[in-house]
Amino acid sequence: MAPPPKYDLYSDEFRAQTYETFARMRADDPVLRQPGLDRETPIWFVTRYEDVVTVLLDDDRFVRDPALAFDPDELRAWSSGMPEAFQFTEQHMLNRDGDDHRRLRRLVTKAFTPRMVEQLRPRIQEIADELLDGVEERHEMDVIDDYAFPLPITVIAELLGIPAADRDRFRAWSNAVVTPPVGAAALTEIGVLLGQFVGYLRELFERRAADPAEDLISALLQVRDGGDALSEQELFGMVVLLIVAGHETTVNLIANSVLALLEHPDRLEELRREPAGIPAAIEECLRYDGPVERALNRWAAVDVELGGRTICRGESVVAVLGSANRDGERFADADVLAPGRDDSRHVAFGRGSHYCLGAPLARLEGEIALATLLRRLPGLRLAGPRDDLRWRRVPLFRSLASLRVAW
Repeated sequence: MAPPPKYDLYSDEFRAQTYETFARMRADDPVLRQPGLDRETPIWFVTRYEDVVTVLLDDDRFVRDPALAFDPDELRAWSSGMPEAFQFTEQHMLNRDGDDHRRLRRLVTKAFTPRMVEQLRPRIQEIADELLDGVEERHEMDVIDDYAFPLPITVIAELLGIPAADRDRFRAWSNAVVTPPVGAAALTEIGVLLGQFVGYLRELFERRAADPAEDLISALLQVRDGGDALSEQELFGMVVLLIVAGHETTVNLIANSVLALLEHPDRLEELRREPAGIPAAIEECLRYDGPVERALNRWAAVDVELGGRTICRGESVVAVLGSANRDGERFADADVLAPGRDDSRHVAFGRGSHYCLGAPLARLEGEIALATLLRRLPGLRLAGPRDDLRWRRVPLFRSLASLRVAW
């Protein structure tokens, strides 16, 4: 049994004082080894900006592919007991390094270039207005359920070619993908959900293979048939990643930005008067309370010295993006929301080879969502006490469970 963690990074209490906790870690334990969510498996948590960037940029020593950090026997022991569905949902580019990662990323890069994303602006605006049409006369809504979730899931579903009637099913499946299973019961439950996800996608792929459409799934199927060695598991993993990452990040970006501005009404009113400042405000919200709290864990491929500590080969390392973005050694007045600040080199979307492919799309969706809210809902305010807010227990994301507002 591992010793208890010095910092509880998974409780509701932590969620209520996240950034205060990170400040203590940066000051006292910037590179800290302690048990993770299961209270047993040790993880190195890296919290200072400089060290976080080091981890993100060093693809040789900090790897996403466990095969580069473990020998075959260790790898089999590490993956034993995983449901079969994991084999289909985990084979995506975020879990690869080097040439494998570049090959998989190249297959979808063209769909997410700034130029291609900008072409989506009219449709994203249309979706945002349609969603507010449905709630405007109620004078109250849950930002998550009524706006921040349906907007990006509709966008990514339309890009991929997923039927509109099926989109709500992806919420439970997505949650299963991003929630670490703790214990045999949770592993079984998530295995069942992922099995349903894989079964759904298999049927969808079969329909698209027989009758291709002008969508990304059809394009990926044609690439596979074109000889680029995209395996069946890689195809599943790629689409799962695009669905999950394509909306989870943006849901949190929209909700966290709205909350931050509601807590700073002077900033909100400035943006209402000068909407041209919204892109800069989104950039600052990404730094101030970003949607992704921690980067996906990496493994040390060799023994590494970092922050005066020795991380041994095979040990798990988590770069805490939310802490790095509040590092006072890197950002002046780091705990102050200051749209338009000169220094915007945050790590909300990561850094290096695994930098978020969908960052341009998330930024555009966030800008349109916020601008449309401010334009159409005067007097926007929280509908209940700030202390009533609850956060999802998903370590990877900084993710509100609900955000009720009124106007």
